[in-house]
This record gives sequence, C-alpha cells and structure tokens, in this order.
Amino acid sequence: MNIITIAGVAIIAAAISVLLKQYKPEYSMIINLGAGIVILVLVIAAAAPILTQVQELIESTNLPAEYIVILFKCLGICFITQLAADVCRDSGAGSIATKVETAGKIAVLLQSLPLFKQILEVAKNLISAG
Repeated sequence: MNIITIAGVAIIAAAISVLLKQYKPEYSMIINLGAGIVILVLVIAAAAPILTQVQELIESTNLPAEYIVILFKCLGICFITQLAADVCRDSGAGSIATKVETAGKIAVLLQSLPLFKQILEVAKNLISAG
C-alpha cells in the first residue's frame, strides 16, 4: 500500500471539496464520495497479501474455511458502512449516518451468527465433557 498515494488523493480531494462547497455543495459531496471509493479500492488492493496469509494460517490450524469468509465479509461490511456514514456526516445528514452505522452493526452480527453458534457448541461440549 502506497500511503503517499492515499494521502495525496485525500488531500487533493479535500481541497477540491472545500473549494467546491462554496459554489456547488452537491459537487463537494460527489468529490468526497469518489475519493472515499478510490481510497477504499487502494486499501483493498493492498490488503490482498493479508488474505493469503490469513488463509495459510487457517489452513495450518485445520479450521474450516468459512471462518475466513466470515472474517472478510464482516471487514468489508465495516469498510463500506464507515464510508457511507462518513459521506452522510460530511453532507450534514448525521441522523442518516447513525442509522447506516446501526445497519452495519446488524449486518456484521448476522454474518457472524454461524460462528457464534459453533462457539456455543464447543462450549457446550466442553461443559458436558467436564
């Protein structure tokens, strides 16, 4: 990940956004959204080696592959939720941002329910074996 590229995109987008906000506030929001998406894509592309290393780690421990799927789905939900909430806040829609964050939390919970179920099964087996 080239942090200089990400910082450059962020600074340029912020400067353009501030300049446009005086004349066309709706364009300012589009610039913020576009910059957020570009930065998110750069971060995701840079995170690909992490996926490989986590997958190797899970394979070495003989854990089911669905754990990595759940992990990265939740991570994606968090990134997208944060981006959407930040754009809403920048646009002056704080209450919508809060609702987006709540929806993101519920989505993460729904994605991780199978994992919670398996953890409870393991705990139940440990208690009954003892």
